[in-house]
Amino acid sequence: MNWLNWLLKRRLLQSPTGQGARGYDAWGGGEYGAPRSYGAHKGTDFKCVVGQIVTMPISGRVVREAKPYPDWFLSGVLIRSAEMEVKMFYFLPDDGVIGAYLKQGERVGVAQDIRLKYDNRMTPHIHVQIDSIDPALFI
Repeated sequence: MNWLNWLLKRRLLQSPTGQGARGYDAWGGGEYGAPRSYGAHKGTDFKCVVGQIVTMPISGRVVREAKPYPDWFLSGVLIRSAEMEVKMFYFLPDDGVIGAYLKQGERVGVAQDIRLKYDNRMTPHIHVQIDSIDPALFI
């Protein structure tokens, strides 16, 4: 079992879409560490339906907006808790969430269509990336 599955199993992290990881499509795999032209994939992609509600994967403060591509409309947020820092992409944050403390499972925004950047062969998804984590969680 990898560390992400360990966090999911213990409910320290949850799918922001209520669905599982996207698996493979024409663009590659959505799991953590999947090969990319620039190196390894740094997050896990959870399947979504464009326009669906996206929820918090952890409880924490929504610190700021985070843009995966500075020159594109796709958006996301940086979330910080006492145990970890998470970036989440490909959704439009709701008004008023930046700076707010939200609990795991609370609404944070609406899924965008990643296929507009790539093409219809990419499965719509929400990217969740853990940038830092307190190792005490694993002890």
